[in-house]
Amino acid sequence: MIIKPPISGRIFWGVAGVTLLITGCSMSALAFPVGLFVLCVALPLSVCSFGFAFGAVQTRVDKEGIFQRNFFFLTKKFAWHEIENAKVESVNYNHTDSSGWTSRRTRTYLSFVSKDKRININVNSAGPEGWWEDMKSMAKGKLGERFEE
Repeated sequence: MIIKPPISGRIFWGVAGVTLLITGCSMSALAFPVGLFVLCVALPLSVCSFGFAFGAVQTRVDKEGIFQRNFFFLTKKFAWHEIENAKVESVNYNHTDSSGWTSRRTRTYLSFVSKDKRININVNSAGPEGWWEDMKSMAKGKLGERFEE
């Protein structure tokens, strides 16, 4: 199964990429040093934003293991037998919005550790129908005692 970041984040980064692309191209009309500087900053940032928005950051979970690649083609490949432990973790934190209202939030994710590398898969990510329960049951079946719930 393929798991991607939440759609709301991908929409945000897609809009940011479009904005940076338009800004970078329009700045090429400015005076030489300023326009070139903004162009050289905005265009690479827009490429990174598009990479995130269009699903280049994704995780694949299958019978062989867990594979994650991102926009910069940096991959993490964990075969099931290489994973030292996996556990469902929840982190509580305070979030303050722009109006100053503070609320308590909880982030839940499944963390896989192999050697010094870690892959975290957020419960809010997007995948096929029932992907969270399917992934937990697959991890529990493949890892046995190394899986903590």
